[in-house]
Amino acid sequence: MFATLGEILFETLSSPEALSASSEYSYAEHKVVEARPRLQWLATELQKLSLDLSFHIAFTNPATQLNQLRAAAEDHQARALVFGNGVHRGYFVIEGIEERFLQTADDGSYIAISARVTLREWVPGADFDPAAPPRRTTPPPGIVSSAPAAAAAAPFNPAQPIGPHNLLPTSAILQLSAAGAGPGVTYSPAAYSQPGVSPVTGPGPVLQPPGNPGDVAPGQIVRAG
Repeated sequence: MFATLGEILFETLSSPEALSASSEYSYAEHKVVEARPRLQWLATELQKLSLDLSFHIAFTNPATQLNQLRAAAEDHQARALVFGNGVHRGYFVIEGIEERFLQTADDGSYIAISARVTLREWVPGADFDPAAPPRRTTPPPGIVSSAPAAAAAAPFNPAQPIGPHNLLPTSAILQLSAAGAGPGVTYSPAAYSQPGVSPVTGPGPVLQPPGNPGDVAPGQIVRAG
């Protein structure tokens, strides 16, 4: 293997006949009264690479190879350029493809094609960082506990799962900004003293196992609407 550009594989036979790279460095020129201008360093410009590729029907399908390059250019995605020796050159997008049809069959089929592919460097940032942790699509659910005060006084053990005997500290519950809540949002404890509230979620007179249909007396059930 010569190199890979994302999912595009350059084998030894289809490796580039020529590989060129160009780097530019930007300076701002400041005019000075009665003196020569001064230069101020600005930044290093994005690197450009040029690959000269040749595809022949004897060792590959030229049309398939060319279509693969076109598809990679048209999806506008940055791809990692990694050489066979393990060198990671960086992330690049395909900026241009120059095609030359060297030989064709009598029906127009491709026999030999050469293509010059221009790559431009893509600098990973906030919108593209392979080392960044996954982003949550929704804020995490909150955990509400209504155990008696004696149980709440027990120290929290982070090595054990959160439950009635291992309660999350109140200080952690109040940190709503870490869960994606906007400014001004505060924590309001749920009211569990209303009629018809199951003691499974509140400090009722008797704590029954979850799923017990007799955990609430029929006379305490409030019908909505």
